[in-house]
Amino acid sequence: MKIDRFPALGFAAMLAISACTGTASPSPAATSPSPAAASSATSPSPAASPSATPLAADPAEAVIKNIEPNAQITFWTYYLSPTFDSYIKETIARFEATYPGVNVTWQDHQGTFQQDLNAAFAAKKAPDVINLSVGEGWVSDYASKGLLLALDDKVPQDVQSIYFPGLWKEQLVGGKNFQFPWYQSIATELVNKRIYEQGAGLSVATFPKTFDELPTVCKTILDKTSTLCDIRLSVNDLLAQMTYEEGVKILSADGKKFAFDSPEAVNWLNRYVGMVKQGTVDKDILIANEDRTGLLLFSAGQAAFWQTAPNLVREVKKNNATLYGDLAVVPAPVGKSGVDGKGSMGISVKADTTFPNASIALAQFFTNPRSMVAFAKIVSIYPSSPKAYDDPFFSSTPAAVEDSARPLAKDIVSKYQDIVPTLPIGATKADVNNIVLKAVQSALFNNVDPQKALTDAVAQANALIK
Repeated sequence: MKIDRFPALGFAAMLAISACTGTASPSPAATSPSPAAASSATSPSPAASPSATPLAADPAEAVIKNIEPNAQITFWTYYLSPTFDSYIKETIARFEATYPGVNVTWQDHQGTFQQDLNAAFAAKKAPDVINLSVGEGWVSDYASKGLLLALDDKVPQDVQSIYFPGLWKEQLVGGKNFQFPWYQSIATELVNKRIYEQGAGLSVATFPKTFDELPTVCKTILDKTSTLCDIRLSVNDLLAQMTYEEGVKILSADGKKFAFDSPEAVNWLNRYVGMVKQGTVDKDILIANEDRTGLLLFSAGQAAFWQTAPNLVREVKKNNATLYGDLAVVPAPVGKSGVDGKGSMGISVKADTTFPNASIALAQFFTNPRSMVAFAKIVSIYPSSPKAYDDPFFSSTPAAVEDSARPLAKDIVSKYQDIVPTLPIGATKADVNNIVLKAVQSALFNNVDPQKALTDAVAQANALIK
């Protein structure tokens, strides 16, 4: 299991890798309810081959006006090639037919995505339209640096209303939205019944509903099977994790200072400190930069459970057909915030694009209901638009275990929201996260008192505020 309920990065990698034998994605796994789930997970194999008959162009999809004549725009995606080449190319062709005169150049970047994008921004050659992880906080990171285009005053209200309100309002910076919500994932637990039930004597039917139950379950699994729990912290967005899991208020009431050393925050950290001291968790995986190691451990049949998106079941099946027959899929624990998650992937537009309307049109086109339904029929992702779920595909009875969450997806995705507040000016998420990560590591492995570790981290984070 990974503690990162925000299936985004790893989920993206999962999407791609599943059909190719590539390596995994770079963000936290999918176990806590907030950032994007995951880092280096493997993508699930497509649920079906892309349609042999591409969707025909429909003038009704042209919802953005005043497109710049002969616009030449570039589009970068994350971990989608070669698995989804046909889908991406067919969608671009339909877009170009819907908005005549616009030409799109597409590139897919994988393990070096952020390095490539940072270099492109530095060289003033960044793509016009960019697939960014919401769960990992990439949207807010780039938006806070002035690199992305604010969309609220540029996208018509009737177009904004196509999306679930909580997803449109994700990753706000200065109260403004900088992304079109794209494909979503759902955090579930994959359970190895051979270890969990037959070995440890636990019941899948009573799998933990809250994170507070995990220490006891992990102790039982260790005592009965000598197996360590496969759990990974959201090392790229720890503030989000403590917010979703423990309901921690990371800022003071006036929003001007950090305050994540509260009793709730200490309780959150103590949970993991306790499991490390008891020796019930794999310490290397707990703070791994990527979640692929945890995924591989579970896929090899050496872990009792792992939190991720249900589409990852196909990857397990491909790597370990014997384990596939002993899998169960259950809902992931929900934190004290009561919110299921933040969301996974978005599409943004760079701030200084020469063709803002054409770029907005492309971002909106890939995220509109028609495009997302077509994508969902290829692989187990879930749309960001209520209308998309009107398609009978989402109400049909799933035949495979990896599709078991499909009928529940609309209700879950409709409740996604970003409950992590915008950080004070001067304190970037990356800088603050590095401070918190060092504090967490000191408590986990160097016997530093959790209260002291977090209080010291708060002081360091407050020193960043301008």
